[in-house]
Amino acid sequence: MVMKGKVQVDFLDGTPEKRLFLSIISDYDLTTGLCELIDNALDFWVRTGKKGKLAVDVDLDTQAQLITVTDDAGGVEVDDLRLLVAPGASGNDPTSEIIGIFGVGGKRASVALGRLVEIRTRAKTKTYQIDLDEEWTRSEDWNLAYYEVSPIPKGKTIVQVSKLRQQFSEDDIDGLKAHCSAVYARFIKDGVDLSLNGEILQPASFDNWAYPKEHPPVKTKTTLALGLPESVDVYLKAGLIHDRDAEGDNYGVYIYCNDRLISKELRNRDVGYYVTSEAGVPHPDASLCRVIVDFNGPAEQMPWNSSKSGISAAHPAFSLVRPKIIELTSHFSSLSRRLKYDWDNSVFPYRKGQITDLGAFHAKWNQRLNLPSLPRVRKLPIGDSIRTLNKTLIEKQPWVLGLVESVAAVDHLGKSRLHTQNRIKLIVLDSSFEIAMKEYIAKNPTLYPPHQYTDSQLQTIMSKRTLAIKEVRKHVDIPQSLIDKAQHYYGLRNKLIHERTTADVSDQVIEDYENVVRKILKKLFKVRFPAD
Repeated sequence: MVMKGKVQVDFLDGTPEKRLFLSIISDYDLTTGLCELIDNALDFWVRTGKKGKLAVDVDLDTQAQLITVTDDAGGVEVDDLRLLVAPGASGNDPTSEIIGIFGVGGKRASVALGRLVEIRTRAKTKTYQIDLDEEWTRSEDWNLAYYEVSPIPKGKTIVQVSKLRQQFSEDDIDGLKAHCSAVYARFIKDGVDLSLNGEILQPASFDNWAYPKEHPPVKTKTTLALGLPESVDVYLKAGLIHDRDAEGDNYGVYIYCNDRLISKELRNRDVGYYVTSEAGVPHPDASLCRVIVDFNGPAEQMPWNSSKSGISAAHPAFSLVRPKIIELTSHFSSLSRRLKYDWDNSVFPYRKGQITDLGAFHAKWNQRLNLPSLPRVRKLPIGDSIRTLNKTLIEKQPWVLGLVESVAAVDHLGKSRLHTQNRIKLIVLDSSFEIAMKEYIAKNPTLYPPHQYTDSQLQTIMSKRTLAIKEVRKHVDIPQSLIDKAQHYYGLRNKLIHERTTADVSDQVIEDYENVVRKILKKLFKVRFPAD
């Protein structure tokens, strides 16, 4: 008999198993877990219209390995206690501009942080407590007891996590302070007192624009209709910055969703990096470029991942504005490179100005932004460019100037019409190698104490190049291949100066020896060259 249509047989039990709780905690570490708990308090504050100031206190006890998060967002009513533990249950409206809708964040974050989670909350007169422990998470029973306990201040919720899955140290706490100062900067400015171990955190902002002449920062915007009644507003700002941190690499793309920082210093293919025709390979030359992207709209349409620790590049909200992000990173990375030899004069002094409004763009139209023309590339003489690249180094170690300018001198000789220029180049390069060895020994009293390495001792060492090389290699790992080449060209120089037959010096010899000397200077003094 052929069955036509469909006939109901029975019902299946779709109740989730408890192991769901354990399987969805792998995304969390100390940082992301704590941020989820902070997010919960912020969402409650936003839902209630940001009435009054909100205080969120995070206490991390390194000795007891105990985490405590306290907020005064209003407390949880007894009828809503299940929202604290039931996966998928949430009091948030997914169409609101909040930072949590999944209904699992706070629960799985708590369980991810520790094996015992104790939550106390008081909305009105009574204080209630629920405990999430190993016994409950491993049981298949979803019922969870809640208790009335001694009162805590009205409007407060206290989450205490112990039996931690991951230990933390004082260094971790310092990192968390910096992280939360950046992630919640806009909320802090808006009236939230966020403290960590008693220290009120200050907001860390990233719109520290420079306003170079004819090349100020720009802004643009669009509105995305993603098939739902509510739309997503996207705002983009881009330009050069004046707060460059050479060690911190604080450049690239910064993305906010409903005022929460989701990604910072993003430099990957999703935003145009590592593509030659776009922003190119991340490099100090391009480190003044910054792009800030703001997504504002329904939480369910935000392009974040479920732990809000990164962006989902495949999300429609992100993919629609991605071409404009790439256009901006490409433009300002190129501008940073073109001005690299003159940042101190043409960029950093200009800290005030107006952001140029490019107007709105349509995300689905393939139209380019009306960005100003880039300046022509001005190639500085190599001597100027080397001095500019090593300005800080030369200020700290002025003896390096002569070494880097000797390399520049070799380049200048190459532009001369001297028929015997290669002979002069060889002598300059070889002398630079030897002087570099001497300067490294003479200017490092910690490694070479003056009472042991007296002037006469230094003179003895420098009288034989092999002794100088041996001394330097005690502290610097110089590849034997470089030493062998330097010794070979040293022999060629000696033939040129001391022997009857004049040695022939080819262009290839000079090119190779110059490469050796550059590598030695990088090794000994961290000298940078324009092609680096």
